[in-house]
Amino acid sequence: MLLELPRYPRLVNDESEETIRWPDFSIACPHCGNRGEEGGEWEVNAWSPFKLVEEVIRTWLFVPLREEDGSLLLVADTGSDEVDWESGANLRFECMQCFGQFALPEKVKVDFDSA
Repeated sequence: MLLELPRYPRLVNDESEETIRWPDFSIACPHCGNRGEEGGEWEVNAWSPFKLVEEVIRTWLFVPLREEDGSLLLVADTGSDEVDWESGANLRFECMQCFGQFALPEKVKVDFDSA
């Protein structure tokens, strides 16, 4: 028997995302028109109609080797990876219906510290 899980996880705050009326906000995908309407195609892909995406710097130590054909092979030490979380750049939305990405409006504030 499968357990029934809530539609949305409570990962961001104590308020259930089920109470969020996404169409009331000015977030709309310019690629497919997704506004987060209940029953939309995005529900097949995710718990939320949009995600925030940004680029951070991740680094690895590596060793350069030569393949038999003379081409370069870089062997990355996966145990040495480091992520510079403060390097975040190009913060944007990702639409969970078409997976297109688009810019946040200029006056939108993002709080990374409250959760």
